Amino acid sequence: MDTGIELRHFRYVLAVAEQESFTAAAEQLGITQPALSRAIQAVEETVGSRLFDRGRHGATLTEAGAVFRDDAVALDRMARTAVSRPSRHGGASKHLRVTARACDIDTLHGLVASYNDARDPRAPVARGAVVDASVQVEEVRNGEADLTLVRSPLDTTGLDSELVRSDARVALLPAGHRHAHRHTVDRGELAGEAIVAWVGLSTDETSFWTGTDLAPYEWRPGPVVSDSAQFAAGVRLGDGIGFVPEVLLSELPSLTGVAVVRVTGLSDSELRMGWSELATSPVLAGFVRHVSDVADAA
Repeated sequence: MDTGIELRHFRYVLAVAEQESFTAAAEQLGITQPALSRAIQAVEETVGSRLFDRGRHGATLTEAGAVFRDDAVALDRMARTAVSRPSRHGGASKHLRVTARACDIDTLHGLVASYNDARDPRAPVARGAVVDASVQVEEVRNGEADLTLVRSPLDTTGLDSELVRSDARVALLPAGHRHAHRHTVDRGELAGEAIVAWVGLSTDETSFWTGTDLAPYEWRPGPVVSDSAQFAAGVRLGDGIGFVPEVLLSELPSLTGVAVVRVTGLSDSELRMGWSELATSPVLAGFVRHVSDVADAA
């Protein structure tokens, strides 16, 4: 059935939903506001429902609009993936792009190297790349990367994933902290503490990094940081405590003035291999099987 709705119409709806304004959305899209309004009205006539409530304070999604928006997000992602993925899977340079954060570079390098050693010579090679945490999952969703090593908590929307391993987390305490001499403490003994937090955390990520995802312990906001040096410094200066995977302690620039204490009642940090749920590549499936075999043998 030809509805007359094109991909650009879905992106128009997404822009208005994001900006909550036809004027701002038109500016973002590079078209005139009247043209955008006519296009949205045409979509509404086609689907038989209003997608936006329009008022003096902007445009807000209706219930039908929210449903359309969610489907438009998925469709837009599929379209971007369809355009970006073939460039890595055709010609002499075809390869799998596998990414990870810098803190997991050793695992990334080991998996890529062992896969390339074991692969069928006719299969594309895997190439590792380090990316920022803020983009690594989205790159897989939009097809810029084939797979990524990503740590919990993970938004699995549009993804399939395989557990690589679970890493215990430890507490970082200032050297003068009352529990700094302990080998092990329970998470409940650290209730009420100020906690160093990473910038830009979601609600689930905040619960994880504050150690409140298993139980609602009280805690106070500490410094908000953007890199591991700031994280360690916040603890050393006594501005807060922190929780990190034990295997990543070596990534911190310095632990001088910081005590590392094991913690019971704290969830593990899961390292997962994630890929697009739309992916059907046998080569990608082969890499996932390799990761699973390596994890089982560990």
